[in-house]
Amino acid sequence: MTEQLKVPDCTSLLAFQAALFSNRWTAREIARLEENSATGTLLDGCRECLGFLDRIIHADTRDPGKTQQLKFQHMFCVAGKVCPDEAIKWMQCIQMASSRGGASAANTTCAPEKRRLEKCTQRAASLLVTAAMLREGGGGRSD
Repeated sequence: MTEQLKVPDCTSLLAFQAALFSNRWTAREIARLEENSATGTLLDGCRECLGFLDRIIHADTRDPGKTQQLKFQHMFCVAGKVCPDEAIKWMQCIQMASSRGGASAANTTCAPEKRRLEKCTQRAASLLVTAAMLREGGGGRSD
């Protein structure tokens, strides 16, 4: 059996985006993010990739390969918008390593780039959630 490429774990950022897609954030929480230049940019990046999430939800589940491809494209879209430098470095690494030794080589060679991308998406998700939940004047939800 051939080894599969290990994709970065961007769960926290994808969960934030899924909540955005499902309208689980209040208008005030979204406004807090939009008012801040740093989180506004991250929020815009998450919004730009909502089309992939919609396609995953409506995908033909009888074709698991297509669903997996959509999930990878979605993950890379969100990670690429929120952490562009880290996403590009990881993708370049896996392309070069895969051409030389397949997925196994890419997993080993590109582990540091994968981890940097994971940490970046975790920081971004933390920043987004914290900024959305904190009211002016510090601490706690205001809604």
